[in-house]
Parts: sequence; C-alpha cells; structure tokens
Amino acid sequence: MEITLRELDVLNFYRASELHGGLCLGQVAQRARGSELLLELARHSAEEVMHAQLWTETIISVGGDVRPVRDTYQARYAAVLGPPATLLQVLALTQVFERRVYRHFTEHLRRPGTHPAVRATLRRMLDEEKGHLAWVRRWLDRQKLARGAAEVDATMRHYAAVDAVVYERLTLDLGWREAAA
Repeated sequence: MEITLRELDVLNFYRASELHGGLCLGQVAQRARGSELLLELARHSAEEVMHAQLWTETIISVGGDVRPVRDTYQARYAAVLGPPATLLQVLALTQVFERRVYRHFTEHLRRPGTHPAVRATLRRMLDEEKGHLAWVRRWLDRQKLARGAAEVDATMRHYAAVDAVVYERLTLDLGWREAAA
C-alpha cells in the first residue's frame, strides 16, 4: 500500500511532537518532588520518547524519510501561551493535549486508506494514551482537593480554549481537514 507525502508529513509531525513532549516532561521530572509524581513523570516522558521511536520506525517501514520538524504541537502552544510556569499548568496542559491526541489519533485510525503500519502504531499509542490520561487526571483531582476546584478548572478551561485555537490552525496548515474528508 502506498503512503502519500501529506501523510508522511503528518507522521513526521507526530514523531517530532512526541519527542518534544517527552523531553519537556523529562525536564519537569528533573525539578519535581515526590516519589509517585517522579515515577509518573519519568514513565510518561519515557513513553513519549518511545512514541517518537515508534513513529520513526513506522515512517521507515512505509518507505518514508524521517526528517527534522521544528514545528511541533508544543511549539505552537508556546507561541500562544509562553512556557507553562507551574506544575499545575504543565499537567493541565498535558491533560488537554493528551485528550486532543487521543481524539485525533482515533480519527486518524478510522480514516479510510490509512496504511496498515500506521494503523498498528496508532492502536498501540491509543492504548498508552489512556494511561497518560488516567494518571494526570488523578493528579489534577488531588490538586482540586488541595488548591480548590476553581483554580484547577479555570486552568483546564483556559488551556482547552487555547488548544481549540491551536488545533484549528493545525487542521488548516497540515491539511488534516482534506485528508479526513
């Protein structure tokens, strides 16, 4: 089965964004405190880096070229928000992003004509994204008890609104609308 250049561009975007996210979470893990939090951040960071490896392997297996991509999802967030300053901001943004990834990967998986190797990678990642969503949700729920729900909910709403803008722009820039049609 042939893969289009547009889909290879998308896969390279996924690969670069997974790597960027993993490296960012690794930096957060270097500064975080608490054994359970450190374990979750280290695991999440490692899985995101592994996802970049999986996308790299997938791109090569379908006959594509792996190429550097600086325009990652995280870079687009940073262009709008600046870097998150607190652990709450980092993990609220992570939760919003992971939800987006889960929905987008689900849509990509359902897209007719998706290469079987890409489908297999998407399935594996969707399984792992569930774990990311679960641990961050637990952490955010504990923060609601410690800080109050209003602060956590407001942070989540803010990042969800930014994500909607970033994703809308990505659908235009990367041609995801036409690819999904």
